[in-house]
Amino acid sequence: MPLPMIGNWSVEVQAVRPFTIHGDLYYEVHVLNPDSPAEMIGLRIPQHAIDGPPAAGEKLNLTFLMGQITQAKRVV
Repeated sequence: MPLPMIGNWSVEVQAVRPFTIHGDLYYEVHVLNPDSPAEMIGLRIPQHAIDGPPAAGEKLNLTFLMGQITQAKRVV
């Protein structure tokens, strides 16, 4: 399932796993696919795109550019 080239998704985090790629911190988050809620997908959020580590149960608004997450804002 391809991610949007540009646009936004509102998601609820189901699980989080931090990891590094070449020394850069990312958060792998598992969310329900907004286009197909029966499907769970994994997304990678770079540390610089979110203010602090995400947590299970949080709602996020994700911004995509060229299929990459460029911003993740918490929904209050």
